[in-house]
Amino acid sequence: MKGIESGRRAALLISECQNAITNPAYETSPLIEQVVEREIIGKINDLAAAFRSLDLPVVHCTISARPDFVGFRTNCVLAARIKKAGRLIAGSREAAIHDEIVCAPQDVVSDRHHGMAPFTGTDLDATLRGLRADTVVLAGVSTNIALPGAATEAIAHGYDVILVEDCTAGGTAETHRMQVTMHLPLLATITDSSTLQKELHAAASPAR
Repeated sequence: MKGIESGRRAALLISECQNAITNPAYETSPLIEQVVEREIIGKINDLAAAFRSLDLPVVHCTISARPDFVGFRTNCVLAARIKKAGRLIAGSREAAIHDEIVCAPQDVVSDRHHGMAPFTGTDLDATLRGLRADTVVLAGVSTNIALPGAATEAIAHGYDVILVEDCTAGGTAETHRMQVTMHLPLLATITDSSTLQKELHAAASPAR
């Protein structure tokens, strides 16, 4: 698999798996319904554990805002909705990583305070280079906006990109299917968590 060859180093980016975005105990939305239906939280935990077992980085990419939303530019409908809801305040339970997502001590949290994708205006690229990563593996939400944005930004920064389809969700089953079959394959290798874990372990095994 491109980006997982021996000698390459992959980092898992878990996008926006936060309580107010993905946890039905805090909010209701079509996206959360898809997160629950597709059971991605448990699958993400399994995938992250596999990365850690191979000493590969796990990065939680989150979004939060100051209570007064200073610096959070509402230049699109989604940003305006986030500000109106006021539920992604830094330090709040709603903005915290999903209660059931494991965040290990060695994991990195990359928080941003504006925009719809994880690289622009953050130190994510510098962090990944410090971790010696040259491939990013995308999981989380959503395949409508944040994940295509992450893939586009990662490509622009020179990374190979892999998207783990069964560890992601979109706003609806239909839009998710369209993105992972039509749009995202132009930017990323689309795979599933089982296949990826096999490839990671094979690449890490000493040559026979």
